[in-house]
Amino acid sequence: MNPISAFLVQQMVGVYFIYGLAFFSLGLALLLAGRQVSRFRFARAIPAFAVFGIVHGIHEWFEMYQKIAALTQGHIPTVPEETIRLAILATSFLALSAFGIRLLKPEPVTRREIYLPLLGMGGLWLASTLIAVIVLQSAPQEIIAVADVLSRYCLGIPSALLGAWALMVQQRTFREHGMPEFGRDLVWCTTALLLYGVVGQSFVRPSPLAPSTFLNSTLFFQWFGVPVQLFRAAMAAMMAIFLVRALNAFEVEGQRLLDAANAEKLAAQTNALEAQRRSGRRMEQLNEELRLATHELSLLLGLSNVLAAPISLQDRLLTVLTEIVQSLSFPDAGMILLVSRHTNTLEMQALAGFESPVAAGSDSQQYQAALDLGEQCVARQKAMCRHRDGSLIEFFPEEMAERKRCREYSSPVLTISLPITEQHRVIGSLVLGQVKANGGRGLSTEEFSLMAAAAQQLGMSIENARLSEEAHEREKRLSELLHQAVGAQEAERQRIARELHDSTGQSLTAVALGLRGMETMLLADPSAASEQFHELQSFCTGALRELRRIIADLRPSQLDDLGLVAAVDWYVREFAERSDVSTRLVVEGDSFRLPSEFETVLFRIAQEALTNVAKHARAAEASVLLSFEPARVQMTISDDGRGFDPAEMIQRGELASWGLMGIQERALLLGGQCEIDSTPGGGTRIRVSVPVVPKEARGVANTTVVGR
Repeated sequence: MNPISAFLVQQMVGVYFIYGLAFFSLGLALLLAGRQVSRFRFARAIPAFAVFGIVHGIHEWFEMYQKIAALTQGHIPTVPEETIRLAILATSFLALSAFGIRLLKPEPVTRREIYLPLLGMGGLWLASTLIAVIVLQSAPQEIIAVADVLSRYCLGIPSALLGAWALMVQQRTFREHGMPEFGRDLVWCTTALLLYGVVGQSFVRPSPLAPSTFLNSTLFFQWFGVPVQLFRAAMAAMMAIFLVRALNAFEVEGQRLLDAANAEKLAAQTNALEAQRRSGRRMEQLNEELRLATHELSLLLGLSNVLAAPISLQDRLLTVLTEIVQSLSFPDAGMILLVSRHTNTLEMQALAGFESPVAAGSDSQQYQAALDLGEQCVARQKAMCRHRDGSLIEFFPEEMAERKRCREYSSPVLTISLPITEQHRVIGSLVLGQVKANGGRGLSTEEFSLMAAAAQQLGMSIENARLSEEAHEREKRLSELLHQAVGAQEAERQRIARELHDSTGQSLTAVALGLRGMETMLLADPSAASEQFHELQSFCTGALRELRRIIADLRPSQLDDLGLVAAVDWYVREFAERSDVSTRLVVEGDSFRLPSEFETVLFRIAQEALTNVAKHARAAEASVLLSFEPARVQMTISDDGRGFDPAEMIQRGELASWGLMGIQERALLLGGQCEIDSTPGGGTRIRVSVPVVPKEARGVANTTVVGR
């Protein structure tokens, strides 16, 4: 035995103390480190490893006190004392197994999954010990030695292998999280644990149980010259050093979590500031939109009030145009062009800022350029903008992208023309521009929207104004037509009275006088009375014929008995005979009876139209076309006369125009339409179309021509 080995044998108490201190320190360090919060499963398994270290250290100190008692007092451990020591040793090994199971089991781990394997290992150790006691039949001290050996074989070595496996799994986890240095520490810790469990627990105390009879602590001392307890203590110290170093991963993780939390906090603050800025920008945008809407509503309300004023439409449009030019900062001049309903030409309705070319010393170039732009706007039915460099851009004002193309063009906008629409039909244009030398103000999005809204408002207001004027004009026309109708009734009564007086009355007077003369002739000269009777009979027949003609002129019996076609046919023949105008009736389609009011109105229209032909047209030929369709009836009266200008005749209030207005009003009463097509020297064509539902269908030839 060399001096070092002899010294270590003499200092076995110190070896046990170092052995126990190493494990106790390991357990205490792990117990303190296990209190840290971590996402690693290793942190939740550490307490079991700490229990192993503390309990195993207590076991070694327990043996140290036994050695001290044996050296100082010759104390021999009793069976109960050794049973307690073995229980402490087995508990430490089971705690190491609990560490391995806790770390290897997938989350979440239940207590049942941990305690059942531990109970199995403890039961295996107790069963092995009981079998050895029964088989060996040894003395109590030898049985204690066998139980100690079996605890290391059945519990110590498997627990060390399980713990080493768990540590190797954890070192891979550290590497995956970017902590390779702590993974290396666990590798060294695993090496120490394997050496402690496999080598240190294989060399046990001598006992009757093989292989401890030869593979024991005595053999280890002979081979290496140091007690196996010192080797175990060295491995425990090595485990403590590298395991404590590996526990620094928790601090790194905590720092990372803190950095991540700070980064998230900073990101949250940044997001909050950005959200606040966005909210501020949105609030500013909403305020701007509210201001724009208020300005727009104020402008449109003012325009609406002006357009509703009881003045002429032209005066209203001039006031509105002046209000628009003064309210907006972009334009300093403008004009409103409208399509005339009578002439269908574009006419100037209002002018502000632009100098008319008829003014003395005016520059008509700007006026003419603006007028051309407005005319192009109406012709193309698109908004137009002219820029300072002469470029011309057309666009639809409803589309924001096209507005932006006009507004953001490199050269400033000089003049812009927006279409004025009425029921999706362009009826004019609003032209706004800059004519002053100090102009050049940009066209903002706000003003662009205001101008588009003003043009839209103009369209609706002009439509309402025109409808109001039309209603007023129609009311006036109806009043005048009523007056004319009353006059016509009186004239017709006078005509009937005159005809009755001149023809029928004269005939009846002659009959009365002749009858008085016949009274004396019958007695004096019967033959002369007979001749007088025949002459009176001729007078009565003529009077009856005249009376039937007057009644037929008032309302032909054919209209009630045979219908519209027969009545018009009779009237065409009568008209041709009286007026010397070659007249014919053409019927297209399968004719059918109409409601009485329809047939009466259509007959009166034909009567009125032919009367106008006889009085004013100076025509040689005329025709009446009756066209029957399933849903409507169309009547066309045409002639080859001198023609006229309908708008001019109605405007002058000529007598013939009242007949034309009467025809139009009759057509409207039936829910139909009336078109008058005439030009001076080109004849006249009046087309009336009314919707009807046939009451009864009557088979008539598809095309019938009646005439003189």
